[in-house]
Amino acid sequence: MAKYVEDDHFFTGSLKEPNNSHQITFGNYCFMKSIPPTMKAVGKSASGILIDEAHRLRCTDMDPDTFFDYACAIVAETAGWIILSSSPEGIVGFFYRAIDPNKQFDDNEYQSYWFDHTVWDDDSQECAQYKKFVQDQKVRMVAAGRLKYWQQEYGALFTVTETAFFEHEDIDNNLEDVPNLYEYKDNPCSMGIDYGLKNARTVFSIRTKVGDRIRQIFQYRSPADFDINKLKDPEFEHSIQRLKRRYNLFMAIADDCPAGDTTNRYLEEDQNLEFKKYNFRSDQMSKQDGINRNCLAYSYRAAIKAGELKIPKWNKIQQFEMKTVQEVEQKVLISIKAPVGQLCDTFDSDMMACLPFLDMQSIRDFVVDKFSTTERGMEKVNLKNPRTDPGAFKPMSIEQCREFAKSREDGLHFVE
Repeated sequence: MAKYVEDDHFFTGSLKEPNNSHQITFGNYCFMKSIPPTMKAVGKSASGILIDEAHRLRCTDMDPDTFFDYACAIVAETAGWIILSSSPEGIVGFFYRAIDPNKQFDDNEYQSYWFDHTVWDDDSQECAQYKKFVQDQKVRMVAAGRLKYWQQEYGALFTVTETAFFEHEDIDNNLEDVPNLYEYKDNPCSMGIDYGLKNARTVFSIRTKVGDRIRQIFQYRSPADFDINKLKDPEFEHSIQRLKRRYNLFMAIADDCPAGDTTNRYLEEDQNLEFKKYNFRSDQMSKQDGINRNCLAYSYRAAIKAGELKIPKWNKIQQFEMKTVQEVEQKVLISIKAPVGQLCDTFDSDMMACLPFLDMQSIRDFVVDKFSTTERGMEKVNLKNPRTDPGAFKPMSIEQCREFAKSREDGLHFVE
């Protein structure tokens, strides 16, 4: 402080006890206090609250959005202020909504400032040192395969996260302007059903293959209070009976969960529709018949990168949910799911509907930092198919789908 004022004890001379690493108390009894993002924050009151690294809160007994609700209550009585600061981490959470980089929330009450490392740009020696530090960090992180972290930390990008399963660019580049068809019988179709649990929604998606494109024909996302029993009620507009009349369905894949047990048994008894149950915990199991949650998710992503699988432009909810899906490496397993407080029902349902059309024998979805073009380097690379799994699920052609559907109608069983 001596650099700015004459008194070397400008602050310390105005303090009183308690004065420690958790709280600073001034002579007029005003104080600043540090509190953890836990239930200890409940019931407190303050004139203002500052949350640092707000987009990276790691709460132990609640999710970050719930803690923020408590933080708002802290300043409610005093009509106080809230300051949030953080490096970005994805497109979800209260911090993203407060910054609102795409100006999509009309009711946003926050005034925001969004900038990257280039905001500091002057002729000072300190600025030059910082610029060199940032570029050195980029070189180091690229070499370590952590470019996404550098783009988050120094580029302040919300659309890049180290744990993101899908590249936002891949999703945006594979949107197509097609309608949500109420009826379609040109090609055989497959249906994926994801049952809602607690806050999740019941979603069913219908996919078919048109040429070399796997297209979404229809998707229904139920309200939060949806009664799953309606799926067997012929009076319900989107019941299984009505969907079979509106679409040329040959296969249904449904979530194997307690909530959908009755509907799944109903589908199993349907002699005109091939039915498969999909275990969403199969990422924790050995692969069986190639139908493993992670294998299916990687095949789905590979089809998007190859431009074979398209997402309708009208389906904004699925686009958002896919952009939030995370690939989290645990001690032994890799988990692919939505972050805490978010849903991925539309993605799960659509992924199941794509099952008959995805190739899970050959996986080409991989990235390398450097690729050698020397003769020695080329000897070790199989350019045609870097990984083949002959025991995995093979995609079905439209002709096979038609034959399959006809065999079900004739009371026969399809043999591959």
